[in-house]
Amino acid sequence: MRQYETMVIIDAMISDDAIQAEIQKINDTIVASGEILRRDDWGKRKMAYQINKKTHGFYVIFYYKAESSVVSTLEAAFKLNDNVLRWMTLVDYPMSEIVYDQNQVQTSEEITPIDAEDAEVE
Repeated sequence: MRQYETMVIIDAMISDDAIQAEIQKINDTIVASGEILRRDDWGKRKMAYQINKKTHGFYVIFYYKAESSVVSTLEAAFKLNDNVLRWMTLVDYPMSEIVYDQNQVQTSEEITPIDAEDAEVE
């Protein structure tokens, strides 16, 4: 299984219950064959440009582990869903696992400053 990051922009002009239903459908699709690591709800925001004559969207980002077939299933469903304005899926590289693991918190004592002697300036 690979890690993925999918950002979805849902039409903000539909009701809040409908938005939550759309998010739940996406969540259920991922959980059926994978594992959700984290979900960030950015909420309703003004978009940089109009999409289908809409100026506002509800932004949600899913971070998950799944097979590539889950991504293709999600994107096929997004194409058919008029409430989903845009989406983008990226492969999330393993080095970002540190972000998801809340047990590994780096303290300021672990961070060593660069010595002035070691830095060369030309």
